[in-house]
Amino acid sequence: MDYTVDYTDVLRQGLGEWSPNGKFLAGAQQNRLQIREHESLKLLQVFICLDKVERIEWSPDSQLILTEVARPGVLQIWSMRDSEWTCRIYEGLAGIAHAWWADAETVLVTVDFQLYVSIWQLQEGSSAIQIPRPKFRQRGVAFSRDGCWLAALRRVECKDKLSVYNAEGKFTCLTDVALPGDAANLLWGPDDNTLVVWEMPGRLPWCRMYTLAGECLVQLGDGFPRSVVASPSTALLAACGIDGQLQLLSAVSQKIVASFAHALDLSECDDEVFFWEEDFEMNEPGGLRYRRLQDFPRLEERIGPDTLDADGIPRQGITVAQWSPDERYLATKHESFPSVVWIWDLGKMVLASLLCHNSRVKSLVWDPMATGDRSRLAISTADPVLFLWSPQHAEALPCALSAARLRLRSDGRSLLLQERDRCCACRLGIAALPRKKK
Repeated sequence: MDYTVDYTDVLRQGLGEWSPNGKFLAGAQQNRLQIREHESLKLLQVFICLDKVERIEWSPDSQLILTEVARPGVLQIWSMRDSEWTCRIYEGLAGIAHAWWADAETVLVTVDFQLYVSIWQLQEGSSAIQIPRPKFRQRGVAFSRDGCWLAALRRVECKDKLSVYNAEGKFTCLTDVALPGDAANLLWGPDDNTLVVWEMPGRLPWCRMYTLAGECLVQLGDGFPRSVVASPSTALLAACGIDGQLQLLSAVSQKIVASFAHALDLSECDDEVFFWEEDFEMNEPGGLRYRRLQDFPRLEERIGPDTLDADGIPRQGITVAQWSPDERYLATKHESFPSVVWIWDLGKMVLASLLCHNSRVKSLVWDPMATGDRSRLAISTADPVLFLWSPQHAEALPCALSAARLRLRSDGRSLLLQERDRCCACRLGIAALPRKKK
């Protein structure tokens, strides 16, 4: 199975993001917000912002675009339906630390020093509602799926609190309970009746589940997870350990269902594991290919410089975990093996593939429309090469950009490769089923 790809010209544009409906590509160049057509990348609209654009985000219905600009305390919102319409949100001296969409008509804004979170309804005559003392700038606040409740982690008098608000009225606080330990984040369970809260590394147990009334249902988990990544349905949580252990927690059964090790010795792996290695081949396009290994590769552990992430946690262990859209596969990256991607088959609870590259892996993204045997993963590294993986096949393709951030369009037909101020799109064919063995 060969992939058919076609690259567009390289554009001078940063911060590229596809709209959720897949019809537009938004990007920024200095203080200009640029909107392009999804196939030809023809420029359709340019919005002039007050200052340099630092971040953009589409509303869930693809009708509005939020822009964070360099000017302190100002947020600008633009409309795709009416180019004359604009909205500015001012937080004054408090500044704006982060802003994001809650739904198509609601914007949440965290101000500097986590003084409060403002909830802005984009309706005529509405005023902002403030939730005091959020613990974090960019996480720890989440709406339930039905939009009826808002949960927030707050830091009050040096103690963590879990607060639940009625989002259908004036955000009346219904629950405000103290939490033990040092909470790292929260999410809603699949049924919107439970809240999952997990701890910063080094705290045991690392996970607790609460009712909306603040009652702790269960606490579980060992090891040293540095981050937790929820599956698309939030039924499963992947705990990425500093020690290289990957734990799977079921939010439904409230149990740890599996644990995997990113081990140096892979000799005891299942016989169906596919080992792929980046290789140079004169007869291949661009001289590149994935070469399948018959025996397990010998991985060399690399000890990099001691660096810290935004939370002051050592950048060690599993730092990346990406779920496939059907939750069948989970792709991970371990900092001790920065050029390797591990792909786990959660249907069989085994390692499915190991992908070894010549340089550090920079970005991973799953095809949102490809599931099961059609699943497809795109990978970029520090070299100008695009890697595509599926359960029975893998391919390396030359490209114009290196170390690119990858973004797949919602229909899975086009892949955006974004460098700091340059980008291009790669048009992909529909993921095909693997050939049946004769």
